[in-house]
Amino acid sequence: MTKMEYKKALSSYPEALTASEVAEILRACTKTVYKLIKLGEIPAVKIGRENRISKSVLISYLRNKDKGSPNPKCVCSENSADAVWTSGRSCGSVCGASGTGRKEKSA
Repeated sequence: MTKMEYKKALSSYPEALTASEVAEILRACTKTVYKLIKLGEIPAVKIGRENRISKSVLISYLRNKDKGSPNPKCVCSENSADAVWTSGRSCGSVCGASGTGRKEKSA
């Protein structure tokens, strides 16, 4: 969907959304919305006890999810038999070489 299509679809909602409203839009539970906020995937502002999410931020989040990511977060490109690397910052995976020289992913 385009940005204008999202704006039109969400026109009945206020500019600052509560976690419950975001959950309704995403068709998810509020627990999931709070998890996305905690992980920093959806930026929110705390006002009193409530989190507020800007409608434009939610639209950007939805558009980025629609596009998907063309590049993987983790790439293992070294082919040496004794190679071991970790990418904990981006995805938390550890990759090491097996006896066949093929890389295996383990958590």
